[in-house]
Amino acid sequence: MKVSRLIKSTVVVVSALSIAIAPNAFAGTTLAAGGATSVTNLVQACKSFYNTDTGDSFPYNSVGSGQGQKDLEGKKIDFAFSDSTHLKSQSGIAIDTNEIHIPAMVWALGVMTNLNTSKPIALSPKTIGGIFSGKITRWNDPAIVADNNRTFTVTVYKKDKAGKIVKDKTGKAEVLRTNTVTQKISMPNQPITVVYRLDSSGTTDNFTAALKSLDPTNFTDAGKVFNALASTKAAIAADPIHFQSASGSALVASLAAKTKYSITYNETNYAKSAGLKLVQVINPNGDLVPATDDGAAAFVSTSDIAANGTVALDYTNKNPGVYPFTVVTYALASTNYGDATKAAAVKKAIEYHAFTCTKKVADSGFITIDPTSPLGKKITTQLAKLGK
Repeated sequence: MKVSRLIKSTVVVVSALSIAIAPNAFAGTTLAAGGATSVTNLVQACKSFYNTDTGDSFPYNSVGSGQGQKDLEGKKIDFAFSDSTHLKSQSGIAIDTNEIHIPAMVWALGVMTNLNTSKPIALSPKTIGGIFSGKITRWNDPAIVADNNRTFTVTVYKKDKAGKIVKDKTGKAEVLRTNTVTQKISMPNQPITVVYRLDSSGTTDNFTAALKSLDPTNFTDAGKVFNALASTKAAIAADPIHFQSASGSALVASLAAKTKYSITYNETNYAKSAGLKLVQVINPNGDLVPATDDGAAAFVSTSDIAANGTVALDYTNKNPGVYPFTVVTYALASTNYGDATKAAAVKKAIEYHAFTCTKKVADSGFITIDPTSPLGKKITTQLAKLGK
């Protein structure tokens, strides 16, 4: 089956960010949730709408996808948001057989830089792989210079009156037109500093999975822990000055903002809050694609959804205008809470964040999912399993 930027916020330096969604004036259900730091800004911006509309609340412990999965295994939380699938135990405790995946959010994973170029630079996946594996170490490397001195095609999608991308009968985004642009940027003769996620991260898992598919020469493996990969270990050990790390999306963005000539990967809203520039990616079709919800929506519209709710992401697909570094964030929940009230509240929370939050929050960076789309229908099907 085939499958918008947030308010400026001050980055708060903490090891684990908890977002307490305050209870409404009338009594509701209070849940416990946690996981992916990538969705923190959206959950935070949506919290008052959610509380007002439902009467329910939950403190969201923003600790990363890996720790969120551990907390779910230990039954410390009622549901988790995770940027990667939960098919292998993270704690040694067996995964609950009643746990299901609900593909609740879709967003563009941005590659972002701390450069004073006049406009965003362009990078191909192979060049990105070379940088993050330590093979490309200077900003004026011939590969980077070549990426930024050439002509590209830019795809413009057909949209309806509401501004949503129009899909054809197969669910693919319809192309309105293509434009030709010429990129000419002079790159600085400076060393590159890679800023990476230190903690177990679904963002890292998705980023490295895309690189493994798009640049298998430089990235032979993928996973949640960047410095544990065979593709990165040697480079990090050899040059710790130019490979720096932080835990959590906010701290990674903060470190990159303080480190001139750096590059990192993160949910796109962190680029805006930290003053970083988003890279435009040269996709497998050769198109120049910015990290926006349009490119992510086009990408996910070409993806297959399995019966268990997981989405198969084909990073190498050559459809025009698709943004290859696209992430699906899953809600991980149980089909058997042994408490009908809790089950109903979990269902309501996930449904609200999947279908309503992006309508309430302007420029959230996450695509607005149509309940009648293949992805929307799968979300509804999975949510219907949360019945007790």
